[in-house]
Amino acid sequence: MRLPLTLSLALATMATLRAEAPSVSGTLPEDYIPQLRPLLQMAVERSPTQVSASISVAQQEAAKIGSYAILWPSVSVNSSYQGTRQSESSSKYVSTSQGLVYSAGISQPVYQWGAYKNQAVMGDLGLKIAERQYADAYRQLAMSIRTQYLGLASKRIALRNARFDQKITEETLAAAQAKFDAGNLSLAELQSGQISQQQAKLAADRAQEDLAYSKRVFTRLVGTDDIADESIPLMVPHPEYASQIADAVLVGFVGNGIESTFQSQVYQLTIKQQELSYQIAKVRLLPKFIASASYSYSNYTSIGSNTITQVGLNSEAYSLGANWTIFDGFATRSAKMSALESKRYWETQKKNYVDSTIDSITYMRHQIDFAARSMAFSEVHHALIEAEVKRFNDDQALGYGSQATIDAGTQAQQATEYNM
Repeated sequence: MRLPLTLSLALATMATLRAEAPSVSGTLPEDYIPQLRPLLQMAVERSPTQVSASISVAQQEAAKIGSYAILWPSVSVNSSYQGTRQSESSSKYVSTSQGLVYSAGISQPVYQWGAYKNQAVMGDLGLKIAERQYADAYRQLAMSIRTQYLGLASKRIALRNARFDQKITEETLAAAQAKFDAGNLSLAELQSGQISQQQAKLAADRAQEDLAYSKRVFTRLVGTDDIADESIPLMVPHPEYASQIADAVLVGFVGNGIESTFQSQVYQLTIKQQELSYQIAKVRLLPKFIASASYSYSNYTSIGSNTITQVGLNSEAYSLGANWTIFDGFATRSAKMSALESKRYWETQKKNYVDSTIDSITYMRHQIDFAARSMAFSEVHHALIEAEVKRFNDDQALGYGSQATIDAGTQAQQATEYNM
């Protein structure tokens, strides 16, 4: 199991690194284990990892809307009912007035040297970054699901082997107990058999708990309630290794393929954000222009000692203004420096990512060859032991083979199945 696992995961990683890579159809674990595919599909919507990533995308969508709000005009409407009462202390004169007042206004930035537009574009970039991080989160989740699922298969095989070993030690102990009861075995030899049986049971119990714990971790990762033991295979077909496909993937990736990885795109978009931040900071000390217009209407009724007056007043206003901050205590200089250094930081991060990823993919390419060669040796070894077990069974059928010999051969065969 381990060698196909290494080979399959290496090919799967290379397959997901570059969108334009040569076809690697048929090399992924789900191509060999059909029951794995629905788990990968289920994880898209139910995995806690993807749920969190989708929330981040939704948050960035909201932030994008907010970043565009500054490009739209600001409209306001106000209404009030006002009343006043005036009186003079030296006379009985009293005046009251009351009426309805309402107004509407609109304002729109006219020219801000591209700052508001750049701020809106930064919102676009933030959403694109979140979308690529979501996609990369699923890529990593899918690899983790494949790894853990194949690990479950390995642990189920280990449990099967441990239970078989326990069965053999129990049968051996029963035979030893019969010999001891007949006086043909010492107490020390019997106790040695008892210890071997207890150790085998301990190993089987540990394997059982290891499988149960790994299943709990796996179901939480996928977002499902449970997974039946029967759905976990005891044998995974070996992948067909084609070195020419691996070479083509490597060459394409080391060339321009790395630019299409999700993480590389995230770095590039982040660098663009910092460039826009610098452009916004550059114009902070330039004059800004804004246009506004308003309309108001008031209808007042005024009552004095001898008069009653009713007045309706319409008011219209518009303006085109400018605001110029000449000196802001070097805050603009600080903002420009911060944007430039942030851009340099992310450029360095991207370069480190490219270099380390190329090293990793080159190393992985070599590991694929090693895994394929080791798998070939293991297949030959397994075939030889399988033939031996068949011969033992044939001998027993002819009446001159022992069950102990068959059991020993079966143990060896199961051990090679675990290591394959």
